[in-house]
Amino acid sequence: MVQHFNFFYDESEHSRKINHSTIVSENYYDNFITTIVGWQTADEKIVLKKYLDFEEKYSDRKSDRELKSTTLKKRQFKNGFASLNRDNIEFILDLFSIFDDNVLLYFSVTSKIEYIINQLFLNYKNNIWEDMDMMRYSIVKAIVMYQPEEIISGMYENTGELVQLLKTFFNKRINVNKTNPKLKEHETLAFTQILILLDDINVKFDINWNYDIAFHGFKKYLIEKDISKYSLFLDREGDDGNTLKAAKQVGLTFVTEVDSKEITGIRMADMLVGIISKLLKSLHEELRYDSIEDGLNKKILGEGWFNLNEQQLFLYKQLTHIICEVNNAWYKSFCGIYSDDFIILVSLLNYISSFDTVNEIKAVDKKMHGEHFNAYVCKELESYFGRMESKLPIDPIPGGKKDYFYNQRGAKVFFNSSKQPLLKINEGCNIFNVLSVGFSNDGNAMITISENKNFLCYRLPKELFEWAMTCVAFANRGDNVFPSKVQFTKNGDRYYADVL
Repeated sequence: MVQHFNFFYDESEHSRKINHSTIVSENYYDNFITTIVGWQTADEKIVLKKYLDFEEKYSDRKSDRELKSTTLKKRQFKNGFASLNRDNIEFILDLFSIFDDNVLLYFSVTSKIEYIINQLFLNYKNNIWEDMDMMRYSIVKAIVMYQPEEIISGMYENTGELVQLLKTFFNKRINVNKTNPKLKEHETLAFTQILILLDDINVKFDINWNYDIAFHGFKKYLIEKDISKYSLFLDREGDDGNTLKAAKQVGLTFVTEVDSKEITGIRMADMLVGIISKLLKSLHEELRYDSIEDGLNKKILGEGWFNLNEQQLFLYKQLTHIICEVNNAWYKSFCGIYSDDFIILVSLLNYISSFDTVNEIKAVDKKMHGEHFNAYVCKELESYFGRMESKLPIDPIPGGKKDYFYNQRGAKVFFNSSKQPLLKINEGCNIFNVLSVGFSNDGNAMITISENKNFLCYRLPKELFEWAMTCVAFANRGDNVFPSKVQFTKNGDRYYADVL
């Protein structure tokens, strides 16, 4: 019997209208954040009772008959959970205890500036000479981190001059970076490449914010979890119904707008997205540059972020469990190309949760935690860049009881790649009709071939891993050479591959 699920959506840092006054306001934050919570209808009474009991316990915090995330103020998260008082710690601990294995979760974090830059480069795709994903990433990061007033104004007041404003800004940054070339070597190289690209662009466009981005990942999430019977409830805000229209635009059919005062699941989503957004904003404010000149300095988290008591440490462990472990899925989180803030948040959760006790945290020189965390984040960002450069788009695979699925070529692929047969390459030359090259979810190189009118998927020998990486990287940049004949040569314990 197919199970039915109820899902509840809420958002934070939404800008119903993006213009110059919006983006320069004191409380503006670049990321648009959404959270969806859900459960099987069979579990609904259990989940809702827990949350209603939670609301009853903290009824004194209600405003206009509703307990909302605004009961927690942004200033209370100045140093993350380390700056919370005892009452707020207890409040959030009680909230987090509700998110158990009965609750399904989905998050999305999307840069508003990235949305605008994507419109500027709408007709530019990855190719063998230009990695447009990396270009977009570098441009968005520079604008988000440095907040150049002239570019912000140009985005909303005169988009026709935006390209020239970007050129002026990146030239200025390159000159400033010359005073600290070692620290800014990679940034300067990226900005130089961007200037070459900008010389080829002459575009004027109108900014039209589209809420479809909030639901693209969720649609993939439903496919991955093999959920076909569902209802999605949205918090009604205003009369325009733009969020509802966006959900239907991406193909979500069972969607309804409701009043959060009447629907408990909406309030539950609001509470979680509110906490996540406050943590994201505090991290961003701590690590952003205050000026162009400030960009020459290394930014690290202050000591206050790591001055934790046992309850605050447990809070981090609980949120790590919720975001990174409970009912995990590939599309449990969904971000744009520029996703630094979310990567930094997850890195913080994992870094702090790696300590079992507060005494272990205190055993590290308090001045070194920021440095250690910075090194940890840099590794995570480096890993993300690698995936961005060498990863083809990922299509969600419906769940089920079988331990395999069929890829786009129709070949059987096991979820556990160790079950996948190894491609047999005999001594000397071997020629195969190769349809595609890729990687399993645990990082093994895979190849799909056509053999006697059958489509078969094999693991490649580990010696051909770098060749597979190169194939995927070229395909990602628009130079996909497959299907093609490939000659694999084995010479002793050495392997070679040549596309014919």
